[in-house]
Amino acid sequence: MQTGPDVLRDTDWTRTFHAYGSGADAPDHLAPLLTGDPGGSERALGYLYSAILHQGTVYSATVPAALFVAGILDRPALAAPATTPFTASGESAPLRQLLLGFLASAAEGALHCPAPGDQAPPEPPSEADLDRVYAALNAPDAAEDAEIWEDPVMDALMYRVGPDMRAAAPVLYEAVHPHLTHPDPVTRMHAVEAATAAARLGGFDPDLSGAADMAESRDEGAVIVLAVGQAGRDTAEFLAHADPAIRACAALAPSQAGNPAATDELAAALADPAAADAWFGRRPAYFPGHVRFTLARALAERAAPDDAERLLPVLRAMVPLSSTYVGAQDVGPLLRVAFPAAGEAGACRDLTAVQRAYLSALLDNDALWEGRIANFRVHLKGLGLPGDRVGISALAGV
Repeated sequence: MQTGPDVLRDTDWTRTFHAYGSGADAPDHLAPLLTGDPGGSERALGYLYSAILHQGTVYSATVPAALFVAGILDRPALAAPATTPFTASGESAPLRQLLLGFLASAAEGALHCPAPGDQAPPEPPSEADLDRVYAALNAPDAAEDAEIWEDPVMDALMYRVGPDMRAAAPVLYEAVHPHLTHPDPVTRMHAVEAATAAARLGGFDPDLSGAADMAESRDEGAVIVLAVGQAGRDTAEFLAHADPAIRACAALAPSQAGNPAATDELAAALADPAAADAWFGRRPAYFPGHVRFTLARALAERAAPDDAERLLPVLRAMVPLSSTYVGAQDVGPLLRVAFPAAGEAGACRDLTAVQRAYLSALLDNDALWEGRIANFRVHLKGLGLPGDRVGISALAGV
């Protein structure tokens, strides 16, 4: 399977598509990554993160684009810094790190495609249908032709993306693997994330031993423990680690979902959610936002309604950090534990003392109720609760 410049040259990009239409524009957008032109490289990054991988969705053009990127990772010019609004905080970082991040995100996106056996594949389109669809995608006014995206042929082409990405996964992994021992620790972290995602996509176990041997910080250790968990391995040994961040990362592993000690570790980490949010200098990609968001979601997923009283101190610790912008992400999962009968008739009658205590805690933070942003209010209504402070106060009996 070709990688690098050969892909850019030999792929019939007119027979691919991305979020905005035909992939025929890919060579012009991606070629600057070969020349070292700073402005062109940043535009190429923007193209990769917006068109080729749009909000986590992969397309037929994503496959050759990922193979192209995989084949240029060892180029010295990729040590140059670049900035793109599609990465965390829009901060400047070496091109190599940003491209490793793209490969990790592309593999993660492909993991959401139907796996073999998940569903019956659509009827393969005829060559005539393919010619018709690609002609429409390559037409000058294709961007304005919404009907082409509704064509059943497009469904069949989108279905192919998953198998094609899975077929490319071993090649992507082999390209990323040497960077697990890169001299720069942040590059190693990006490589661990990309290698793990490619291995999960390909259905094989990644060898992270080189990165583990070189790990020299909490950030690196956390990324490796998270990767071990994502690979399906047992992380129980790390639950006894001296570092609370490492223990929490071990507790997040799917293998620990039924382990009460792991659940207790998540609750312990959220006893001081501000400290958890400040754990990392370079936050692992596993945490797409504040660390407390992921910890709270995992804790709530493993909790039963009977755990609501035990988790009340966690909610009270979270509320001061919350706001109407993020309430659904941090306190929202815990509210769902306390109010499991969302949507059922009479769900908000005859509340227990614990449920009233949950609601009372929400009233202590003005930021949960200020402004016009309705995120948190919508979440409350989804639980069958009033969406306003007055209604919550009345229900809580305060």
